[in-house]
Amino acid sequence: MRVVLALLLVLLPALAQAQAPAGEPVIRTMLDPAQGAVIGQPVRLNVEVLFPGEMLHPPRVAVPEAAGAQILRFETQATTMRERIGEQDYVGQSFEFVLFPRRGGAIAVPAPSVTLLDRSGEPAGSAKGEPTRIDVTVPPGIDPSGPVLAADRVDVEQSWSPNPATAQFKPGSALVRLIRRQADGVPALGMAEFHFAAPEGVRIYADPPVAEDRSNRGNVEGHRTDKVTYVFERAGSYELPALSQPWWNLSDKQARMETLPGVAVTVAAAPAAGRPDAQKRWPGLAWLAAALVLAILAAVLIVLRPKLSALWQQAVMRHRSSEAAARRELLRTARAGDASKTYQASSHWLRRLPPDEQQRVRSSALAPALARLERALFGAGPAWDRAAGAAFASAVTTFHRQNRSPPHRVVEPLPPLNPIA
Repeated sequence: MRVVLALLLVLLPALAQAQAPAGEPVIRTMLDPAQGAVIGQPVRLNVEVLFPGEMLHPPRVAVPEAAGAQILRFETQATTMRERIGEQDYVGQSFEFVLFPRRGGAIAVPAPSVTLLDRSGEPAGSAKGEPTRIDVTVPPGIDPSGPVLAADRVDVEQSWSPNPATAQFKPGSALVRLIRRQADGVPALGMAEFHFAAPEGVRIYADPPVAEDRSNRGNVEGHRTDKVTYVFERAGSYELPALSQPWWNLSDKQARMETLPGVAVTVAAAPAAGRPDAQKRWPGLAWLAAALVLAILAAVLIVLRPKLSALWQQAVMRHRSSEAAARRELLRTARAGDASKTYQASSHWLRRLPPDEQQRVRSSALAPALARLERALFGAGPAWDRAAGAAFASAVTTFHRQNRSPPHRVVEPLPPLNPIA
C-alpha cells in the first residue's frame, strides 16, 4: 500500500505538469491599416497567441464589442505560426478578425480574451492581450449618419419583371424590382437601406433583404439582394423613382454614386363588361339554352378568372407585407438581442406605417428606444443585449396599442337601477 501511495505522489505532479499550459503565452494585437482608416472601411484585426516550447492545444480567442465599431470573424480556422523570440522558440496561432468603424473619431478596441486549453481541450486558464485604438476619419461628401459603404469596388444592378418596355399592365398587375449589390471587403450589413417610394395609386410590398456574405482567407465579399413589388391599383401613367447607392472608393479616395434608373409605366383601363339587353328575348329552344350556359361558363373563365387571380395575388402580398406581419417579425427579432437584425426589422416596420404614424414615432416613447438602438449600432452607445431588445419590443408594443388598437368599450354587467324614460 505504501508503495502505491509513493508512486501516486510521484506520478500526479508529472501528469498535472503534462496537462498544464506550457508557460505564459505572448499575445500580440495588430491593426491593418494601423492608421488612415475611414468610416466604413474594413480593418483587419490580427491576434497572435504564442507559447514557449510547445502548444498543448490551440486556444480560443474572442474580442469584446467596441463602441462605435462592429467586429466580425470570418475565418473558421486559425493560422499556425512559429517564431523565435530571444533564445526561446515559440509556437502558436494567428486569429483574424475584421473591424468596421461606424463613426468618426477615436475608437477604443478592447483587449482580446484568450482561453487556454489543456491537451484534452478543457479550459486550463485564461489570459488577456493589450487593448488598442484606431483613429477614423469621415471623408468629404460622405454622410456618417447611416451605414457607410467603403470599398475598392462596388457593383450595383437591377432587373424588372415583367419587362416594363413590352408588358401590358392593367389594374391589379404587379411589377417586381430586383436589386443586387456586391462590395469587396464589406458585408451586406454595411450597405444602406433603400427607401422605396411610389406615386399615389401604387402599393409597395418590400421583402426582407437577402444577405449572402462570402469569405476567402479573411477577405469578405458582401452580396445583398433587395426585392420590392409594385401593385397598380387603378389605370393611369406612373413614374417609379430612381434609387442611388453612395460609397467611398478606397482606391482613388473619391466619393462615388451608383444610380439605378426608374421606369415609366402606363396602366390601361380594364375593359367594361358587356351588359345584357333586357329587351332581347331568346327563343325557348333547348339548344339555345345550352348555348347560353356555355357562354356564361366561357365568360367566367375568360373574364373573371384573371380578376380573381389578381385579387388573390394582392391579398397574398398584402398579408405578407402588412404592418402586422412586419411588427411580429420585429418583436421576435428584438427579443433575441441582435442589434443589427433589430435595426433591419425596425426599418421594414417603420416603412409600412402610414405617414401620420411615422411622424408620431418621433414624439412618442418609442423615439428614445430607436435612438439607443442607432447609438449601439452606429455610434458610441452602450452595448446591445437581450434586455435592451426586450425593452425595445415593449416600446414597440406600447406604441402600437396607443396608435393603432381600437379603444375597448366597457360593458356594464347590469342595467341602470333608474333608467331614464
